[in-house]
Amino acid sequence: MAIHLINGIKISTCHEYPPIPIRDMDWSAVDDDTYDCDCDQDGFFSTCPIGRGATEQEAIDDLLAQIEECAP
Repeated sequence: MAIHLINGIKISTCHEYPPIPIRDMDWSAVDDDTYDCDCDQDGFFSTCPIGRGATEQEAIDDLLAQIEECAP
């Protein structure tokens, strides 16, 4: 896990490497300041965006794009 500070946003990235042959979503990125989860009848789910990508930078870019979409 790595922590990055980009435009004042603290972002944590993680290389997950799931046991599948597709490597398109090996990296994830979350905003440490607002990351939260909730629980429903089926289990936990995230209430904040999670960036995903084949590389660490793709995951960060995906997260920043999702944050920008949600901004008022």
